[in-house]
Amino acid sequence: MKFFTAIILLTVAVAMADRDEDAWNFYKFQFGKSHSPKEEATRKQNFLANQRAIEAHNRKNTEWQMGVNKFSDMCEDEKVSLLGGKPTIRRERLISREVGYPVLDRNLPASIDYRTHKCMQPVKDQGQCGSCWSFAAIVPLEFNTCNKTGTAVALSEQMLVDCDTGNFGCDGGMYDRAWEYIQAKGGVMKSSSYAYTSGSTGTAETTCKFDSTAVGAKVASFDWVMPYPDPTAIMTNLQSNGPLPSSIKILDSFYSYASGVYSDPACIVADEYDIQHTVVIVGYGTTVATSTVPATPYWIVRNSWGNGWGLSGYFYIQRGVNMCNIESWTAYVKIL
Repeated sequence: MKFFTAIILLTVAVAMADRDEDAWNFYKFQFGKSHSPKEEATRKQNFLANQRAIEAHNRKNTEWQMGVNKFSDMCEDEKVSLLGGKPTIRRERLISREVGYPVLDRNLPASIDYRTHKCMQPVKDQGQCGSCWSFAAIVPLEFNTCNKTGTAVALSEQMLVDCDTGNFGCDGGMYDRAWEYIQAKGGVMKSSSYAYTSGSTGTAETTCKFDSTAVGAKVASFDWVMPYPDPTAIMTNLQSNGPLPSSIKILDSFYSYASGVYSDPACIVADEYDIQHTVVIVGYGTTVATSTVPATPYWIVRNSWGNGWGLSGYFYIQRGVNMCNIESWTAYVKIL
């Protein structure tokens, strides 16, 4: 009897090993992965651990799903390199909460979605560089400039990475400081004249290639959405000021987001400065209730990890509970 049990266990183990090998080989083919012999074992181990975590999550979670993607075989330090949100101390935080704020529009549309708007540029990929802050700063400038002129424009994140001494290039930054730099510099260049290279070396004095003749947008003013965190204030500003950058806390599960409305109790945090990544809110809506899942309000958010991640580069996240601090860090910018 023990002999037959051992045979069965061995057969199952072989079958699982074959399944894992097939899954690993398909993953490498699907995402064009090619590793050195030295890396292969570690990358495979990372992938299989992520795959099992994804399968376990999807079996029990009906609100959002995870999936394998280009990050599934990465090490933790590689994932961390994608995060470049560095919180700033806002001057508004030092002002009394009794200051007046604009009257919020309580008659907002049920949903807004700028993803297919003619002024929204295609999703971009920051690569292995913590430059998310530059992408978050650029999106509303592209959108609002196009809205004003009627002509689509793609602007240069690389100029900010190379030139903005108020931020830290691939080591992180914040969109408000980027706008401050653009305002002082006299504008941000078009990406056709300053292409993104996913990195920077040296100092601003040696890497910056600013050319005022290639400026595509200028900043008139910018500010934080107030009061915060207030979903209605964000919705009102989204309608009047276009896409709004914000910052979020990142849990490991977020890297594998595939669909649905992202939420996690561990991402509702007391410390509003607990943020690592910058993104752009481009809309909002509410899911349709089913027999098993209630209706859920959500934000539509643009990421800068390429269109192969999430919902073609976007994700939904629960609205109204300050999930991952997203409702504490929204800002808007106006153009000249």
